Amino acid sequence: MKKKVWVIEDDPDIGEVISLLLTDEGYDVSLFPNATTFKESLPNADADVMVMDVMLPDGNGIDLCHGVKTSTSLAHVPVLMMSANKGLADLNGYYHADDFIAKPFDIDEMVRKVRRLTV
Repeated sequence: MKKKVWVIEDDPDIGEVISLLLTDEGYDVSLFPNATTFKESLPNADADVMVMDVMLPDGNGIDLCHGVKTSTSLAHVPVLMMSANKGLADLNGYYHADDFIAKPFDIDEMVRKVRRLTV
């Protein structure tokens, strides 16, 4: 059975690259372009891992991550945060993400991190 990856990314080009990359690696990818559509889908969340951008047009990925990690039904889902602000990697413990990747990211590193989080 394919592992499910939810990707929250507002840049359509980056979202498409991540989706194609992970689909080619055998993952079932659901792409959310903003915080609103992501939040609307949470009641039916079936993700094995979530990849979240920090800066979103209608919200903040750090707040979304905190919400997932403090939810009794979703706290077990690993979260990979991504941002062009490399300094956020030092705050991983603060927002409870399981890992961080800086943009622009190396595609092999993205695959390795997602694979590690879905084992």
